[in-house]
Amino acid sequence: MAPLPPRNPFAQEQAWLYAHAVISLRRRLRRMGVLPEDAKDLVQHAFFVALSRWHEVEDASEGRKRAWLEGITWQLSQNFLRLRRHRVEKLGHRGLDLAPAPGSSVDEQTHAARLVHAALDSMTDEDRALFVAYFLESATLDELSVRFGITRNAAFRRITTLGRVARARLERLSRR
Repeated sequence: MAPLPPRNPFAQEQAWLYAHAVISLRRRLRRMGVLPEDAKDLVQHAFFVALSRWHEVEDASEGRKRAWLEGITWQLSQNFLRLRRHRVEKLGHRGLDLAPAPGSSVDEQTHAARLVHAALDSMTDEDRALFVAYFLESATLDELSVRFGITRNAAFRRITTLGRVARARLERLSRR
């Protein structure tokens, strides 16, 4: 009979970290706009990456390990959202035109385009340009501050407010 592989000395600690972090990580991903199924997959992928790099934090405190794991999850989610955004959307001349998404019908695309246009219609031209540059073109805050002649903090505040207002308007319009 072959000997059993050596037991992972950190298995209990890793299981505890997973049990105490998985819910908050999924919740954070949901607030970022990731679907529940995708959030579950991203958290699993984050733990897969974390376990392969466990040597980086094996002697660290519990808080440091959680922060390290949150950083891995955040980076994976940013990559995921960036890829998803570029796969489904393209920038039109004065706003947003939705490209055909895989598996979606023409009616759903038309409805989604109407919702987005309605959400963007309430914005001024400068706010719409700022919104499109950040959310669709993935412009950085530095690029926005140079392009629009505002500080990074002002760009961040405006982007945060515009995103919140657009999400609220989309939710209101989609309920109708």
